[in-house]
Amino acid sequence: MENYLIFATYIVFYCFVHSLLADPFILKDIYNEWWYRASYVFQSVILLFPMVFFYFKLPDTSFFNPASPIREMLLVIFLFALLFGLYAAKSYDNKSFLGIKQIKKHLDSGVEHFEVHRELTSHGALRYVRHPYYFTGIVLLWSRPLFVKDLVLNIVFSLYFILGSINEERKLKIIFGEQYRTYAENVPMLLPKFLNPLYWLKK
Repeated sequence: MENYLIFATYIVFYCFVHSLLADPFILKDIYNEWWYRASYVFQSVILLFPMVFFYFKLPDTSFFNPASPIREMLLVIFLFALLFGLYAAKSYDNKSFLGIKQIKKHLDSGVEHFEVHRELTSHGALRYVRHPYYFTGIVLLWSRPLFVKDLVLNIVFSLYFILGSINEERKLKIIFGEQYRTYAENVPMLLPKFLNPLYWLKK
């Protein structure tokens, strides 16, 4: 039990650090520096290693191991979420997200301060859900057989995704104001509209 508590505590720590270092309002002095985004991605990956270590140290005690046809249904859901996540990636500037664009611009022209052009995007997956990556993450976590240690990980990360989406909403409303509020009125936060039965009833 103590090992599970350590595992859960580290996941909470990881989520807290990940969220804190991604907030432009807290780190406004360095957030747009050319090196910051790549450093953020790097530390996010490095901090995953202890989590993986703790995970594999815990026993493979089964919690949820469904038989056919539920197992196959879960696989279909998992693959759907994976494909939706890949589709959602097309709606974002991934080179900027990973810090590649900032580094390239610095090396090419010596730019130190990288101002991100903020434009509200509502195409692709963002037509159906406001936070497609969070939706994808939650579905991928739960659409598979689970060990007890998976249950711990899934609960903490699901809460993080939900709270993270709420925090993102706060920041986006500050940045885009009424434009984002109008968008939010027409597009759901976490459940894509095509998965909501009410959406089809209104058709």
